[in-house]
Amino acid sequence: MIAGRSTRMEVLELLRRKGRSSAESIANDLGVTPNAVRQHLTNLEREGLVVSQPERSGRGRPSLLFALTERADSVFPKRYGQLATMVLQEVQEMGGPDALDEVFARVAARHANAIEKDLVGLEFDEKLRRVVAWIGRAGTLVEQTESPEGIKVTIHNCPFRNTALKFPQVCTITPQLISRLTSAAISQSDSIHRRDPYCSFVVQRPTHPH
Repeated sequence: MIAGRSTRMEVLELLRRKGRSSAESIANDLGVTPNAVRQHLTNLEREGLVVSQPERSGRGRPSLLFALTERADSVFPKRYGQLATMVLQEVQEMGGPDALDEVFARVAARHANAIEKDLVGLEFDEKLRRVVAWIGRAGTLVEQTESPEGIKVTIHNCPFRNTALKFPQVCTITPQLISRLTSAAISQSDSIHRRDPYCSFVVQRPTHPH
């Protein structure tokens, strides 16, 4: 076993490296008892991270082999944010800040094109509600509230936080998306790039909200 690592995580990592394995084989590799491994495997199977498959070899009772499910992939750390930061650094060095602005404008336009057909004929309030809901479906905790300044859209858990701290242009995607789809004027109120705890935008209701 590796000091400081949980047996649960080591079981998952071993299955990822070796593929289908028995509880006895896992226990032998980790230096723990088979019963301890079986307890972890039972819990992991209950969580949908591991699946058991009987394998018969000769006579007698078939042995159980365990394998990871697709869902287990979410448990392992990803470096997507780090990769995104590196790519944006290269874009900036090759084309300067204007190139980054163009990249994020294109991203916002691509998202807008994907959902604008669902907003045809809707009034402003319903358009905004649907756009905010769409942003939330991407795993973002987003909130829409009325404020004296206008309609406030707050993003509490930006999935691009670490990248945005280095490249503030990331924070332009959401306001550009909302503006394109609702024709509303938008200003940024809070920003994680300025070390605020979240990002928020104030959306001005159009004079003729259609």
